[in-house]
Parts: sequence; C-alpha cells; structure tokens
Amino acid sequence: MFTLLLPAIVLSSAQAADAVQLHPTLQVRPRVEAHTGRDGLPDGEAIFVSQRTRLGAELKAPQLRARLSFQDVRLWGSESHTLLDYTADSIDLHEGWLQWAPVEELSLRAGRQEINIHEQRLLGAVDWTPQGRSFDALSLSLSSGKLGADAGVAVLADADSAAWDTGGLMAFLRAGATPAEGAQTDLLVILDTDELSERTRVTGGLYAKAGSGALSGRVEAYGQVGSRADVDIQAAMVGVRGTFAPDRAGKPELTLWYDLLSGDGDAADTKATAFDTLFATNHKFYGQLDLVTFGLGGAVDNQGLHDAALKLGASPAKGLRANLDLHAFLAAAPAADDPMLGQEVDLWMSGKVAEHLQIAGGGAAFVQLTGDREPDLWAWLQLNLDL
Repeated sequence: MFTLLLPAIVLSSAQAADAVQLHPTLQVRPRVEAHTGRDGLPDGEAIFVSQRTRLGAELKAPQLRARLSFQDVRLWGSESHTLLDYTADSIDLHEGWLQWAPVEELSLRAGRQEINIHEQRLLGAVDWTPQGRSFDALSLSLSSGKLGADAGVAVLADADSAAWDTGGLMAFLRAGATPAEGAQTDLLVILDTDELSERTRVTGGLYAKAGSGALSGRVEAYGQVGSRADVDIQAAMVGVRGTFAPDRAGKPELTLWYDLLSGDGDAADTKATAFDTLFATNHKFYGQLDLVTFGLGGAVDNQGLHDAALKLGASPAKGLRANLDLHAFLAAAPAADDPMLGQEVDLWMSGKVAEHLQIAGGGAAFVQLTGDREPDLWAWLQLNLDL
C-alpha cells in the first residue's frame, strides 16, 4: 500500500512546492541634483548625489503573501571615513508585512507597508524621495464585483516605544465602485491624531474619475474638521483634471489642471482654515521643485493655494517619454495685497537604457513676476535599476 501511495505523496509535495514562489527584489537608484537654494535668496547653491539601495524578497503562497524590503539611503560622501565608518546607520526596514487572504474577496495585511490611495493626493508612498514613506499598519481590502473597500489603522507615534513622549494614530476608509473600465467613484475618510499638539482631525470627501475615448477626467473634494488645542479646524480642498490623449503616433497628452486649497490670511482668526494635505505625495501635484506647500502656500504659511496648470506629454521615440508642466500659483487667502506666489516650469524626460534600467532627468524654474524673490532653479539626473 505504501508503495502505491509514495508517488502520490511525492507529486503532492512537488505541487505544493510549485505553489510557493519567492521573488527576490533589488533596486539601485543614484540621483544627482543641483539647485539654487529653494528659498528665493542668493548664494544658496547646492549640488549632491543621493542614492537609494533596496534589497528584499516577496513570497507568494496559497492565501498568503509576505514582503521584506531593506533600504540604505545616503548622500555620497556622508560617511565620516571611507574605512572606519562601518556603522550602517542609514539602513532601515522600508517594508515588512504579512498578508492573509482567506477568500478571494478579502485580504488582511499586517506590518510595515506602503499605503497609496487615489493618486496619492492624501495618502502616498512619496517614491520620488530616496527614503519613501511607509506605515506601521494593519490594513484590510474587500472586493465584490464592481464594489470595493480598503480600511486601515497606522501607529504614527507610540510613547511605549521610547522614541516618543506622546502618541498618534492614523485611520482611513475608502469605499466605492468601479462601474466601468477606467471609471471610479469613492468615498474617503481619514482620521489622524497627535497628542503633542492636542489635535484630532477628520478629512473626508469624494473622488471620481472617468474616461471615454481620448477624453478622461478626475474630480475630488474634501473637507477637514476637528480641533488643535483650543483652535477649531475647518478647511477644504477641490481638485479637477481633464486630459485629452488621442490615439496618435507619439502618444500625445494635454491636461488642464486646477486645485484649490483653502487658507486664512488673518493670523488673529481662532479657526484653522488652511487645508493640510496630510500624507500626500505633493511632488505629483504642486510642482516638482517642491517649493509650493512646502515653503509657500497651502498650510505651510496658512495662505492656501490656487494652482492652475497646463501639462503636456509625448513619446517622441520608443521607450522615451517627455513631459512639460506649467503652473501658476496664487494664494487663496493672501497675507499681502498681491496674491501671486509665483510661476513654475517643469520639464523632464525618461527612457529605457537596458532591460530593467531606466535613465531620467529634468529641471524646473520657479519665478515671481512681482516681488523681490530670486528665481529658483533645479536640475537632476537619475539612474534606476529595478529588478
């Protein structure tokens, strides 16, 4: 009997082994950047090389997935000695999670993970930065036909960890439908707390996108309410995008874009009305130079923001993509008589050098047609090996 069962046992074991897949991952991404200071002042020039190196693996098995990704993020020349500095103080765990899917429609993920919702407007991994963003979180995904939902909770700060004296949490819920290919309608709610600033805030709203033929578009609107110490939070944002992408040689695209972030130019007001973009990948929205919402406009100076943009894209050759963005930034609630914050031009290209290897580069200029701010200039060149 055992002799008859042995082939079946061996075959079953082989099939089980085939069902478990382990895929190693590797990324090496050096980037050189040069800029004039990003502060509108003279004599702020800088040039440096940053590098991200990620090494990890992803496991796939029946009902289970797991991912492990370690990264080293550094500036070239930042070690104190080429021989004696071997502390590896720039190595970190970027992702380390386990996912269980007891049925096809349900999955539960626990551990350090990236969270990307919608176009990373409010929750994103900020992949442009060398370090990226990840959360210590528990997340859940549900799907049934054209309906779907994602929910999760992340620990932002925990006093018991000995790294913080206070605590903070973030929780989110996205629920909606995909009625047709390329179409989506969602409700999104995000709760974030911070004990240090005594802040409890809820951000909620709607996101919708659709397309037909060469035309596609997206509209979204969110409100923010809550409190920070003795200040009430009441803010809002609206974003609209329309794209024309005809089926032509060179894959041309033309996009008209408008964003409004509420603000408050009255410093004596007891309400916080400047919209905070939370955990967004702002680089995708408000200019690649990362000046607006980081140094000017938005919640950073409470002036809010009008962002009107024209975006052009084309592929002049196979494997090559060129993009040009033109932004006009105005304060929604200006602190001075002139609401104009500045204008930005972004130009960048990317192309395939070899299998798994891409080269990209570009530049940006931020200018004020009025005022005494010096123009800000920035250029970059990047290699990206991704396996």
